[in-house]
Amino acid sequence: MTPSFTRRHLVLGSAASVLYSASRAQGDPPWPARPVKVIVPSGAGSVVDVLARQLYEPLGKALGQPFVIDNRPGANGLLGTQALKNAAPDGYTLLQGSSTATVMAEALNPELPVKTLRDLEPIALTAVGGVLLVVHPSVPANTLPELVELLRREPAQYPSYGSWGVGSNGHLTMEWIRQRTGITLNHVPYKTSPGLVTDIVGGVIPIGWVDLVSPLGFIQQGRLRGIAVNGNARASRLPDVKLMSEQGFPFPATGWNGVFAPKNTPAPILDRLHDAINAALSTPAVQEGSRRVNVEPTQGISRPAFAKIVENDLAVWRKIVVDGNIKPE
Repeated sequence: MTPSFTRRHLVLGSAASVLYSASRAQGDPPWPARPVKVIVPSGAGSVVDVLARQLYEPLGKALGQPFVIDNRPGANGLLGTQALKNAAPDGYTLLQGSSTATVMAEALNPELPVKTLRDLEPIALTAVGGVLLVVHPSVPANTLPELVELLRREPAQYPSYGSWGVGSNGHLTMEWIRQRTGITLNHVPYKTSPGLVTDIVGGVIPIGWVDLVSPLGFIQQGRLRGIAVNGNARASRLPDVKLMSEQGFPFPATGWNGVFAPKNTPAPILDRLHDAINAALSTPAVQEGSRRVNVEPTQGISRPAFAKIVENDLAVWRKIVVDGNIKPE
């Protein structure tokens, strides 16, 4: 982030706050005075969608207005993020975003019309959780170091791995490992994580990075083996699967969900949302709901701290893309 951008951001943010205060002084109703739309850049039933629905029900009760989910799947999250960028900065349109739909998408294709920190305002981090490296039980490796050594020793036996698409969390994470170890693996992109899970279980492809939910039953049945999780928190329902960092691979980014508003939304609205969201996240019901979808609940952090995570992760993913010469499909 350049100094000139920072000064411009502060000036615009201050101006928006002044306008908001002036409108309140002129008798406008306090926010929120009507329902709030929450854009979810994935389909109904996805992990992001489930996390959003369990969060915004208590949030609506706390703030006195309903928060209405608007699913906008497509274009790797771009449809949702662009809809937020084009919305009025008045607190009545939010985005339940993920790192995949924001910083990873931007890192893969810097020409996208939405820039996360330029166009969106980070409000609150709502969930953290990485992706899971799994193998077919026939693969003789139980840890990430053992798998890397196996791939070095027998590259012809294990030539490929899968993820749910070019530029996905799993693809970029494996590229990071490849850049540091010299292993050679062909990437096979799948349309969905459940489809990839099915093929690994069936022996079509031996290795893959998958989401934290669809492989759970197969792991419990012994039909898949968990090798590692990226990020900084073990998966709630897979406590024995170690993080990459615990296995000598300190991956510098993570997967997360968070709430965003359009840039220039007044600071008083952002602050009220931030406080209300973190209060809801601390309730036992929301925390238990997160663990049911194998995502670790977050501890409340400040808006600047969340923005710093966004900035750091964008730089990490972008370096992986550039170093690997990865191009969007």
